[in-house]
Amino acid sequence: MWEVGGRRKKKYRDFVETLDGEVIYTGGHYVYDPENPLPYRRYRIAVALACTGCAILAAAAGLYRAPGMDRTFYVLLPYVFLLGFTALMCLRGAGTIKAGNPIRAFDYEYAVQPMQHWAKVSAVFAAILLVCYFFHLIRSGREGCSMVAVVAFPLMAALIGATDLWLLQIAKKNVWREVITEEEKEK
Repeated sequence: MWEVGGRRKKKYRDFVETLDGEVIYTGGHYVYDPENPLPYRRYRIAVALACTGCAILAAAAGLYRAPGMDRTFYVLLPYVFLLGFTALMCLRGAGTIKAGNPIRAFDYEYAVQPMQHWAKVSAVFAAILLVCYFFHLIRSGREGCSMVAVVAFPLMAALIGATDLWLLQIAKKNVWREVITEEEKEK
């Protein structure tokens, strides 16, 4: 059963069952560096706020009947990608918050490291969405949409991009250090 996915196999190879039937984690750990600009508690709050804010803004932007959001593929496609990458970023952010401090090496590789990449990609797609939206707005006009939708949609996309960049800065400035145990030093 564990042979199916390489990720599952890597995760569970670090667990050992003792003679008592107890399962023990024998892999490495990462610890949040205490000399980071943000204390760990504030780091968790910042990651949670950024991920939640992006998810809410991305979902709310889809509720507006903005120009190009009903039948224009070059506006809809970047929006769909933005939704997907924002969801992946939020998934990794939730994994980071849930894992705690210290964090297992597998959880670090699965949640903390990719969160930066998904935030960057999400910010890029927010920028692409803005460019496509304004191109369509100039080309086709308001298309009978309310002025609130015309203004609110790009504002939300810009806020998503700004929040993604903020999360990227938080992730880059606050580092995790690998914990080296005595057993590993002896090897």
